[in-house]
Amino acid sequence: FTCDDGKKTIASSSINDDYCDCDDGTDEPGTSACAGRLSARFYCTNIGFKSMYIPSSKVGDGICDCCDGSDEIDNPYGVVCENECDEVGKKWR
Repeated sequence: FTCDDGKKTIASSSINDDYCDCDDGTDEPGTSACAGRLSARFYCTNIGFKSMYIPSSKVGDGICDCCDGSDEIDNPYGVVCENECDEVGKKWR
């Protein structure tokens, strides 16, 4: 895997391993490991609506930012986010 900024190549096993290897945070789209980096983003799949990126700092903070709830799966606050993407998508269309 090559980081989006092209500065580093890492093993594919290092993707989403909860350690920020790439300076741009692109190796951790599914974790908050790169949250302190300005360019670090988390990818919300949001099937039924539209996919989007949110800042990694919003992952695991107890607030449901992705309509599929993927940003809060392992949050320490016990917040459970329901998947509302189909409902949101219907309103959007």
